[in-house]
Amino acid sequence: MTISKADIDRLGNLVRDEKENISDSTLNSLQEYRTSHKDILSLAFSMLCKNTRKIHYSAIVTYRIKRFESIIGKLNRYPEMRFSRMWDIGGCRCILRNDTDVYRLKEIISNEPDFEITKEYDYIKEPQKDGYKSLHLFLKHKSFDKVIEVQIRNQVDHNWATLVEITDVLYDSKLKELGNNKDLLRFHFLLSRISGLNIEDKKEISRIIKQYNYFEKLSEVFSRNYIKVRRQWFEIESKSNHKFFLIETSKDDVPKIESFKTVNEAEEHYFSVYKTRQNANIVLTHLQTPNYNQISIAYSNYILTFHSFLTECYEILESLIVESLEQKQYFEYFKIYNLYNSLVFNHIKNLMTEIKEIQIYTEENKNRKNRDKKKEKEWVSDIQKQVNQSNERSKKLSTKFRKSMPTSWFGKTTVKYITRHIGKNYQKKIKKVLAITAPTQKAG
Repeated sequence: MTISKADIDRLGNLVRDEKENISDSTLNSLQEYRTSHKDILSLAFSMLCKNTRKIHYSAIVTYRIKRFESIIGKLNRYPEMRFSRMWDIGGCRCILRNDTDVYRLKEIISNEPDFEITKEYDYIKEPQKDGYKSLHLFLKHKSFDKVIEVQIRNQVDHNWATLVEITDVLYDSKLKELGNNKDLLRFHFLLSRISGLNIEDKKEISRIIKQYNYFEKLSEVFSRNYIKVRRQWFEIESKSNHKFFLIETSKDDVPKIESFKTVNEAEEHYFSVYKTRQNANIVLTHLQTPNYNQISIAYSNYILTFHSFLTECYEILESLIVESLEQKQYFEYFKIYNLYNSLVFNHIKNLMTEIKEIQIYTEENKNRKNRDKKKEKEWVSDIQKQVNQSNERSKKLSTKFRKSMPTSWFGKTTVKYITRHIGKNYQKKIKKVLAITAPTQKAG
């Protein structure tokens, strides 16, 4: 059934008029319009999957139909906008290695005979004022009168964008709408320039990390979710041909992932969930060859089990430690080194909790016929990888530490005292954690 542009615009105005109390009739019409994008989306998705494989095997391509709350929110934020001109109802996202790959994909798309690029916004060359970077293309297919949006970004810029959304989940900061929290807005703006930060920028980042307990909150949520989400994914991978995923997340509960064979089944379930819980934070997406690593990268803001910022945070603080030693700023060294050790402690605590959870899961499923030991080994391997990275990071910092050590007696004595004092405090904490969370050993 074809919906005229005038009907679409009237539907948009109706949504605005009904605002917080949208009727079932209006929601049904909105759902009909949303799902009318599925055919052109499917064609665009197939085209993008084919072309990204020409660039690099690691490319990730997803698609989604815009969520109800996103549509309603956008209509209310832009009261003069015609609903028929909201071109991002259907959207695909491509995550590539670097900007060279991004522009190469754009060139390939521009030569596709069935698709036309009707408009583009290049936020890589001209980033938005909050730091957002991505290339947005609006595509039209020769057989459809609808337009869909394709977002193409490199891995670093994608990680930044998902971290903004994670912050919104954890702190209800509404950063995507440029909310009122100036600290967190500034924090993410600085992170958007991660490769060009100066020492003062890094000090500002460390101040905000400490003020908001950012690292602790992030790693606590990730640790809480990690094994439980892996358990869910293990069950999903046992189902054949499930490529559509409904992911629901919140700061207080473990993310819930449900999978479906067809887009119709997935949309029907999404619609029923939305009608009963309109405040739920849910996304429905499609991956061509789904696996845990892909979905956790593409939707780290929903999966909430890992983010590259944890590594970036360590690197920022390590450079500040070296700087404070070289400048003989011993009080600054005390503050930064103490913060750094608190992050290391939280990381170790979370790793031990994850190891304990794996042991519990293995014990619970030891007699299960369909138990996949390979998957369990993958989970253990992921944690071992984190341990190895932590050890490697510690070795590199020790080398930098020795090179930056003050040469004067006073400087050496002061730094050694601070280092020993902080180290002893955290060693006590780590011993307590190990006593509580260490895996039980069986005799024999």
